[in-house]
Amino acid sequence: MKEGWRKERSARKVARWGMLLAMLMLLAACVVGCEKKPAESSEEGKESVSSSEAQSTEPSVDGEGESKPRPNVSSSEMYDGFIRGEEKVYFDKQSYTYYDSASGTEQSYFPDSNGYLLKELVSRIQTVDSAEADAPIRVSGVSFLRLDCGNDGEPELCLSVTCVGDTWGTADTYEFVIKNYDGKLQVCYRAVSGYRSYSSVINHYGYLDDSYYWGMGWHSTGGFLDGEGNYHYVYDVTADSGYGWIGGEDALSKAITEVAEDEGEEVMDYFEILKYRFQEWQEGEKEDEIVKYSYEIYADGDEAEKEIQDVIERIFAKAGIKLYSQQEIQAMLEMRHQEFGLTNAMSEYEYDGMDWKNVDQKDYWPGKTVTVKTTDEFIKALGNNTMVFLEPGTYNLTQWMRAEGGFEKIPRRLYEDEGVNPSGVLYTGWDEDSWEVVIHKFNNLVIDSADPKNPAKIVCECPMARVLAFENCNYVDVNNLVFGHEIEPGHCSGDVLDFTGCNGMNVNGCDLYGCGAYGLTVYDCGDVNVTESVIHDCTYGCMNAYGSYVNVSNTRFEDCKEFTMFSVNDGSLYFYNCNFRNLQGKMAYVGEEGYMGFGDCQFDVKALESLQGNEKFGSQLYIY
Repeated sequence: MKEGWRKERSARKVARWGMLLAMLMLLAACVVGCEKKPAESSEEGKESVSSSEAQSTEPSVDGEGESKPRPNVSSSEMYDGFIRGEEKVYFDKQSYTYYDSASGTEQSYFPDSNGYLLKELVSRIQTVDSAEADAPIRVSGVSFLRLDCGNDGEPELCLSVTCVGDTWGTADTYEFVIKNYDGKLQVCYRAVSGYRSYSSVINHYGYLDDSYYWGMGWHSTGGFLDGEGNYHYVYDVTADSGYGWIGGEDALSKAITEVAEDEGEEVMDYFEILKYRFQEWQEGEKEDEIVKYSYEIYADGDEAEKEIQDVIERIFAKAGIKLYSQQEIQAMLEMRHQEFGLTNAMSEYEYDGMDWKNVDQKDYWPGKTVTVKTTDEFIKALGNNTMVFLEPGTYNLTQWMRAEGGFEKIPRRLYEDEGVNPSGVLYTGWDEDSWEVVIHKFNNLVIDSADPKNPAKIVCECPMARVLAFENCNYVDVNNLVFGHEIEPGHCSGDVLDFTGCNGMNVNGCDLYGCGAYGLTVYDCGDVNVTESVIHDCTYGCMNAYGSYVNVSNTRFEDCKEFTMFSVNDGSLYFYNCNFRNLQGKMAYVGEEGYMGFGDCQFDVKALESLQGNEKFGSQLYIY
């Protein structure tokens, strides 16, 4: 029967974590509360205009955050203006701080009393996070939706800013609830969701669930924002497995420890003790008079569930603590909702029903945005926190280097001493057949075509050169570009794109063509993604990955020849919904510490036979 418990426990925990990970949107931070109840009878989606909307005002630019009347501008128009980068948001009503490890003091996260445009807000988040993290941070996405906190017909704006970049590969997601107070956009609530640890979700009416996870346990707090943007605590619950209570000094822990000695500790891992509160903590309170205990069981079948329930009831009898059913707990929660005037619709979560809209990257980019027309302008524009758009045309890196004084414009890459190589654009090579450009130690760089329908071409004329190489870079996007060698087809030893020691590299909508030796080679990189691209006509193969983790989706590989098409050593190379045809060589090499997978891909007969005939097929090489 214990095997049955194990099966059910595993299934239910997977379901719980799937739900909680889907809820990664908002986490509770500093909040201000009052006891005003929300309206109870406003219709969903109602487009009424409040008196505050009718008397909307515009903040001045005198640095003091003062306002002047601006009638006939609605809250919705101000929210749209903020998303367009025309309106500022202020933090007068909330004060957020972070610990600055360099100075050892608490610092204000948003100190500017003049307010923040959208790009300024994003820039501030990225700047602070990058200073505190072990690796550079990039804001990877901004989205927003409209709320009706308190169901009173007055709209609020919820803004989500997602980052990537700490040692786990992802940083935080910041959510802000923004409200129009007398013509001034103010943040009335902020939350931070963090990878693997804490998360939150908000529904259309401002009902919040904030959760924190550890090991086998979790803690969740329910609250809501009323129509005035004030936060109200509703309840919280702490959950931990029976095993997690063993060894404690309180009466319940001692009872669990005693029963575990009789039943075996393993049985304690098949249920959770749930510890509910329906009022906020107060100094001097008697916790045993406030906390309500319940449980959840992970057992397979009625008989197993009954046996576990008997164990739980024996534990609580020994501890002398009242045990409540989930039905009783739910009735208490419903009474709590009624105290605040919350209807069932207002307190239900909408995991899939929230209408989040994405902001285009260029509209929130926190750094420079430059459009260029020549190779010289392109090279000069490259930098940290920079988005470079290339006008249609051909950007020949070899001709640029060979032009009079060209090599004097950028430093030589010195292989023998990594320490002397500065951040910036370098060149390397031993002779005129191998000169190549290296983009070195840049963070947060986007290179894109100004007109994706007429993409710019970046080429070189040296057969031994890589067309473009990136070394020790973090968070670089290469979008909607064509890369290749501008020479007659032959035997090239230089790849088209090359990433070495990089992290967070994205190739989107690009055309990589031969006669480059390989379309893309990746050394010692993490989080490399190739999407909606094509790699074709390369001399030796398509892709190589060494000590790296690469994901490829919706990409075509065709007309490459001669040697192994895809190689992975000590890392992973995964393909999803990709197409492979007319590849004239062995399809895959997988090293001892490597893995290669193909999901929902299309192959011609030769490619499929080559994969299925590989000695690693079914162990380190898979087709899903």
